[in-house]
Amino acid sequence: MRRAIAVAVLCLGTAAALFAAGDFQPLKVKTGLWQMTQTSTWTGLPQQWAAVVKNGKSINYKSCVRAKDLTTNPWTDGDDSKCVWTVLKSDGTDMEIKAKSCELGKEFGMTTEGIGKIHVVDSENGTGSVDMTISGSGQTIKGHSAYTGKWIGASCPAH
Repeated sequence: MRRAIAVAVLCLGTAAALFAAGDFQPLKVKTGLWQMTQTSTWTGLPQQWAAVVKNGKSINYKSCVRAKDLTTNPWTDGDDSKCVWTVLKSDGTDMEIKAKSCELGKEFGMTTEGIGKIHVVDSENGTGSVDMTISGSGQTIKGHSAYTGKWIGASCPAH
């Protein structure tokens, strides 16, 4: 659950409409295994979440990036957000993404949506951020996650 709340950054989505519009280029990064570091801060956390969430602390996870992932949110393999991600625009170096239909908060009758940006520093390094809003049951929770990613190898472990 910690990773799900923290990510709110980063599942599979589709960008077919953007391909057709010509506004879209896949991210220019290497495929393979990436080491991700994510730091998230949250406001408005209910008491039952506050004890579980690593508010302001960094977590590390590995993400397997495949060629098809370069047209969505590539660094979500390894997180638990289970969001539907849509690419709003991408020029190969900078990508804007939107999250909806996330699993995060559903067990409490809440919905989660978010907006994020990914920046390619070079083919082996990237950064990003996602701002999430979880709402429902008379509550609103706001989260901001910052990410760094480093390519660590061409092959991914078998799942």
